[in-house]
Amino acid sequence: MLKAAIAFVTRRRLWAPDAARGASAPAGPALAGPDGESPAAAVPTARLDFPHSDIDLYVTSEPERRWRSRACAKEPWTVEWLIQDIGPGEVLYDIGANVGTFSLIAAKHCGAMVVAFEPGYATFARLCDNIHLNGLDRAVVPVPLPLAERTGIVGFKYRTLDPGQSRHRLYDEAWSGDTGSRQVARYIQPTLAITLDALCAQFQLPAPHHLKIDVDGAEPRVLAGAAETLRGQNLRTILIEVDDEHWASVDETLRGSGFRLRVRHRREEKPGAPCYAVFER
Repeated sequence: MLKAAIAFVTRRRLWAPDAARGASAPAGPALAGPDGESPAAAVPTARLDFPHSDIDLYVTSEPERRWRSRACAKEPWTVEWLIQDIGPGEVLYDIGANVGTFSLIAAKHCGAMVVAFEPGYATFARLCDNIHLNGLDRAVVPVPLPLAERTGIVGFKYRTLDPGQSRHRLYDEAWSGDTGSRQVARYIQPTLAITLDALCAQFQLPAPHHLKIDVDGAEPRVLAGAAETLRGQNLRTILIEVDDEHWASVDETLRGSGFRLRVRHRREEKPGAPCYAVFER
């Protein structure tokens, strides 16, 4: 079904640079409320703290209110990278898109075409809502799969079920089919994981010019399944969030694929805080 959907989008030109620039994509209607309530009353929205384009987000959870609607202040280096490096018609893979904050900036302000990966089911639904709310249905392709080092069924452990939450985890071992109370209590959901290389090969996705990777500790697993993608001649820059324990592995992998470190940022100077690095060719 996923293969057919992506093929339909690309074949019928539903995914196009003009749509990404917002030339002919009106904003979608607000979500309908129950029992005749007005959409605004039923599903509140907030304006993203991005000064260059009007981008709105649905906000119904604390992570959305506290972090997602203020993402530009939280990660100014990500915004700088988007504006500086991504041009009209270029392709961005946003791996760990969450509710779509940076995918929306890339599509609406930069004119990029975006493939947005978000495996958390509540957050994926909100990503789709936000794409539609901003009239970017033809500019952003949402994909509800985690990327990993191999293709197969894995356990996906949720921190909470709120849309906009982060720090979810893939189990290191393949899903065993155990349905005992231990798994239920921990919000562990069996889900299909796929390698980025397999996804690109099977679904004929356009080669990316840029990667944004924010996967809360799973960076080595994503990169291990992306060897061919990393060698692609179109790929120019990568912005990646990296935990300290994985820095050496990530740095070695990307340098071995022909990239060099441009800059590193750290939001907090405390033990365990991740860094954000931009690699370029």
